[in-house]
Amino acid sequence: MSRLITSGALALFLLGSGSVAAQESESEVPEEQQAKKLPRQSLNGPRFGFTMFTGEVAEQRNQADLAPAISQFGWQFETQMVSLEGGHKALLELVTLLGGVESEHPTISAALMAGYRLANGFELGAGPNISYTSQTNEPTTSMVIAAGATLPFGDIWVPLNTAVSLAEGGPRITVLTGWIIG
Repeated sequence: MSRLITSGALALFLLGSGSVAAQESESEVPEEQQAKKLPRQSLNGPRFGFTMFTGEVAEQRNQADLAPAISQFGWQFETQMVSLEGGHKALLELVTLLGGVESEHPTISAALMAGYRLANGFELGAGPNISYTSQTNEPTTSMVIAAGATLPFGDIWVPLNTAVSLAEGGPRITVLTGWIIG
């Protein structure tokens, strides 16, 4: 019995050693391309701007005597997932917005986006969005594609982003700015 346990332990050790050796050979990535071992950085902050409706949704809003554009106010929860030596960053973002507070049909929405920010601040992201307005009384879903830049202004970082929400009834175009706290 002890021989069986010893043989099993030796087999596990050898398998584990082979696995470590394979990992060591796979980690021979050039140093400038290796991800930094950084704690996750939170880059949260308020967002404000507007959304323009197009297509059928803009027509429906016009028939209901509602403007084709609404204000947007909200918060972006942003986590830096990976940071490379050259300053590039992989991001995960949750953007929550309350829109149309000036109308009798406010909208709430949330988008979860995976993004990438270059060292110069230019950024791209995409992900799903869900919205709800009392005008339709039903939630709507869409795919959001966003681009912009996060620029330094003294000690504050200011994002300037444009997003296109690809949804039934016509795309929605949103422009947001704000600042990063963190």
